[in-house]
Amino acid sequence: MEYLFIIRYQKFKKSLENLSKIKNLKWPEDEQTYGFIWNGVISKFCITFDLSYKLIKDILIEYHGVENFIKGSPREILKQGHYTNIINTDIWLEMLKDRNIIIHEYSDLEIVDKWCEKIQNIYIPLFEELEKYTENITKKLN
Repeated sequence: MEYLFIIRYQKFKKSLENLSKIKNLKWPEDEQTYGFIWNGVISKFCITFDLSYKLIKDILIEYHGVENFIKGSPREILKQGHYTNIINTDIWLEMLKDRNIIIHEYSDLEIVDKWCEKIQNIYIPLFEELEKYTENITKKLN
């Protein structure tokens, strides 16, 4: 399990690194290019989110001995992660809800700015906190 945990952590870290590039992104003026870039941001956000909750699940199982959550339920995994102080905010549940909405509504470019701002200012910092937490665990392994 530790080996799979490390692989997932490395994938999460790389995905977060790529997603974080939107912090300095200069958004294009034309709608077509804007929409194309936004689709990439949404895709990277969703991938990073999926890797994050699976990483939390790995930590719960491997380091906290928690196995009594509904198998594969991101909501249950996030609740357990909050309970065990892996993640320290209920905003993760809001992120799950937003992720589920954004997958289906990202084509409306009028609401894109709202999502982008939330990803940049709220969700990326939460991912970064999880990365730091996980980095501390991996240091203990060595």
